[in-house]
Amino acid sequence: MQSYYQMTALEKWTEDLYQRIGVRQPSDISIEYIAERLNIWIHYLDVRSKSIEASAGMYSMFIDNRLPPELQRLEFLHELCHLLRHAGKHTLMPEQFTQAQEDESERFILYAAMPYSMISSRTLPELREDAVAELSSTFQVPVELALQRIDQIQRRIFQGQLMAVMERNEDRKLIHRHIR
Repeated sequence: MQSYYQMTALEKWTEDLYQRIGVRQPSDISIEYIAERLNIWIHYLDVRSKSIEASAGMYSMFIDNRLPPELQRLEFLHELCHLLRHAGKHTLMPEQFTQAQEDESERFILYAAMPYSMISSRTLPELREDAVAELSSTFQVPVELALQRIDQIQRRIFQGQLMAVMERNEDRKLIHRHIR
């Protein structure tokens, strides 16, 4: 089944980032581990989470200390995407552009919190509920997020299978044309 899975450009970028900074196992997907490797100063305050680039290569991130640690990590990943992939002041951007960046940051959370390379290296239980529970436990994410990721992976595998069938059918048509 894994051979049918196709990563998106953002997902591939995330996997490459993790390879570059040495994130190799679920326990490495922590605020401290990633922040240290990317030179990000983390400040836990009674404010909404946000990130800023202080100067070239120096980043700061404010994480809402009112959130439970599990959600702080997801906020960190969301803000990490903004830091590493988005430029410009949101107040000066068209709303559609800002919304596109927010959407990308939300997709990034799925890929960064539960990388496909780490999921595919495990044998997940056959039952969907059990697989979701295992992802949630292994990657320390809410069940809803694990369910979203499992559904996404299943859709991509199914899409890859459909594409393979369509390609085989096209190949057969070409062969039949040449035989006649």
